[in-house]
Amino acid sequence: MDSKKRFNSKGFTLIELVVVIVILGILAVSASSKFINFSVDAKDAVLQQFSASVKGANSQMYILSQLSSYRAQPVSGRGDLTDVDVDGDGIFETRLKCGYLDNTDVAKRLDYSDDSLGFEFEGVDKIYFGFGQQDIKASQCYFMYQQAYGTVNPNSCDQDDPDAAPVYEVIITGC
Repeated sequence: MDSKKRFNSKGFTLIELVVVIVILGILAVSASSKFINFSVDAKDAVLQQFSASVKGANSQMYILSQLSSYRAQPVSGRGDLTDVDVDGDGIFETRLKCGYLDNTDVAKRLDYSDDSLGFEFEGVDKIYFGFGQQDIKASQCYFMYQQAYGTVNPNSCDQDDPDAAPVYEVIITGC
């Protein structure tokens, strides 16, 4: 009789094991939704950082282009464009439109190491940065930069016109 009591007290019943496995499964399913959201949050953070970086670069370039000691020269025949020598080597490698980076220079200036990030142009004034190499805009997970422009005269800039400033937009509905 003593050996029978020890045998019964040594383990879990099949029902107890099944209940524990079911509880672990429920916890795993509820936790996986949290991990999926981490991916969306990470993509959102990357795109928000792109936006902040471009805004910072634009602020810096705008201020520097207004300094008389800084190397900037107007583009012949285009009152809205300025070429800037950023590193002082005598080569004017950066183009500003109305004092802000144009969309092609934004693509050159952003430095990112992840190969899954890409960009695509739309028309002559917009660029989209997102995950993947194709159909970035269609993915609805991107940062869009629309370069500045002058509304009064396309060949000059009206700095007092709020519509002339660049546009920054982060869309994460498809992330």
